[in-house]
Amino acid sequence: MFTVYNGLSVAITAVFAVIGLLMLLDRSPPGSRWRGVLSDRARRLLGPGGIARITWVPIALAAAVGYAAVVGFNLSVGLYACHGTSGSADLVGMYHSGQAFWGGRDPFNVPDCGGSTIQVPYGLTAVILDALGSLGGLAGTSAVWGLVAVALVPLAWFSTDGDRRYLTLFLAFSPVYFPLVSGQIDGASNAITPVAVLTAVILGARSEKIGGALGGVLATARFPSLFPILAAMGGFRRRFLGAAVAAATFGAVTAVAYLVWRSQFLDVVFLSQVNRRSFSLNAWGILFDHGWLPASTGVSLLQAGLTLAVTVAAFFIARSALRSAAITLTGVALVTQFLSFNILAGLLPVGLVGHRPRWWLWAVATVGAMNYDVALNVLAWNDGIYWPTELLDALLTVLLVGLFVELWKGGRATSPAPSAGPGGDGATAARSL
Repeated sequence: MFTVYNGLSVAITAVFAVIGLLMLLDRSPPGSRWRGVLSDRARRLLGPGGIARITWVPIALAAAVGYAAVVGFNLSVGLYACHGTSGSADLVGMYHSGQAFWGGRDPFNVPDCGGSTIQVPYGLTAVILDALGSLGGLAGTSAVWGLVAVALVPLAWFSTDGDRRYLTLFLAFSPVYFPLVSGQIDGASNAITPVAVLTAVILGARSEKIGGALGGVLATARFPSLFPILAAMGGFRRRFLGAAVAAATFGAVTAVAYLVWRSQFLDVVFLSQVNRRSFSLNAWGILFDHGWLPASTGVSLLQAGLTLAVTVAAFFIARSALRSAAITLTGVALVTQFLSFNILAGLLPVGLVGHRPRWWLWAVATVGAMNYDVALNVLAWNDGIYWPTELLDALLTVLLVGLFVELWKGGRATSPAPSAGPGGDGATAARSL
């Protein structure tokens, strides 16, 4: 059943997708009738002074206000609350996880709606954030993850010294930024992946040890985040030092969690996620749904091997930290057997590495949003019609492969890249917003 909420979600996604498309067309090659059209309209509307005032601050404030408005409305109408004696509410699970941490209980298996138990498959950094947020109830938990999501704006701004205004606005209008992180708490919480990557890139440009250490700590929130952070260290002068510090810090924090919670931590955060196959927006979902590739240890080992291979290759071959991370993020999205719409938020750093990758990112975000909002959420789960989501799964896989090839080709290029701050890639344009 297609509800008003589904319709609103689709409408918002469509609006943001159209704005992103116009921004991409605005940077068309010289001679194109689309080139500079959006920039000229923005100058007429805002004036030169208005354009100059667009820094990361008003963009972040707008994102924060939007997040607060949507989440506040959802809280006020009880959308995040338990209903009846069944069902689940992720925000409730996160809140209880934070409470369990303060109470010295297991924060990975906590009470949910109707007396059931929910698993919270996120590592120690995420548990600590949940704990801090739980001091303010459900609203506090929402606010903590909202801060994480909004932090992407300044991080995107400072991760490049190219056309910062354009790049930050493009990411802010992506269907996997504002509509995703504001529409559901899972979207905001998954923003920790790009936050961890961009933090490691920015700080790693100043000190590989600091960038690697903080990146390793943040990666414990979502353990696949470690792979793009390791790959990003390959873009710095003392690449092996940065990678070693990131791996050691991640290992130390993970070891502490294991010593405290043992199998309760290991099973939920690592093993259950590696083997999770409830659905997937890439081709793995089609294979598993039809039983064409039964779950097995061999499949998990294959996926792990491919992930490590991509990480190592990006570490040695790509010419910049941002591009190395982008290659690995895309590779993980292709290899994982559980690719949800929320996880696509991790691809946002791709938008900082070049104009052509931004086209691919826009297509991935738009197709992923429509797949999740309509084909999966409505047609598949409500009406039992699965072929539309399977077609979009296949299309999204093709788009991810195209993005991966584009990033790989750019990473192997021998011509010098434009300056772009700590990432080393950029796209400084003659005409900018």
